[in-house]
Amino acid sequence: MDDKGWAVKGPLELHEAEWADKFARASNIIYELDNLHPSEVDKKHQLLNDLFGHIGEKTEVLLPFSCNVGSNIKIGKGSFINAGCTFLDTDSIEIGDYTLLATNVTVICADHPVSTRERILPVDDDLEDEDYSYIDDKGNFDDSIEYTFLNTKKPVKIGNRSWIGANTIILPGVTIGDNTVIGAGSIVTKDIPSNVIAVGSPARVIRKNK
Repeated sequence: MDDKGWAVKGPLELHEAEWADKFARASNIIYELDNLHPSEVDKKHQLLNDLFGHIGEKTEVLLPFSCNVGSNIKIGKGSFINAGCTFLDTDSIEIGDYTLLATNVTVICADHPVSTRERILPVDDDLEDEDYSYIDDKGNFDDSIEYTFLNTKKPVKIGNRSWIGANTIILPGVTIGDNTVIGAGSIVTKDIPSNVIAVGSPARVIRKNK
């Protein structure tokens, strides 16, 4: 399917050779990063440039850092990614200039349908049908069939000069504007505009940010 209607059965690295290659490449680079001596600054910068789709000048990423693909991540200049951040970048993650991510921020592009019938599907494509014949009237799945789950994805974008507080989780499809602060421990489930402060689970705008 094209990206607009992208949906692939998983686990991606087991069933899709292209994804397996992407995941393996990122894992190898991250392994090297996490085993660097602190003095190996030039090597670290080289590996980050190899990992990301783009990383701007004077942007710093503290380790450990984790991601799925790496090449789907683009970060502007002068930004700061603190230690322990995790990016599930099956789709694009764009971070602007001079933006701060505090420790243990999680940015998620990977998604799955909420409905169990849509999320859990037979491995064998020939067994799928519109009537869900492998599910009885009581909602029980036929245990003689092997199942897997459906993967979907949505991009995430964070604007310029924003600050994402520690332990924040940003969910698939979210855009956060410029000059915006997200309070620590928030879960961002929908778009947050520019020039505001938002906190909570789910994150809600509490006031303007001048």
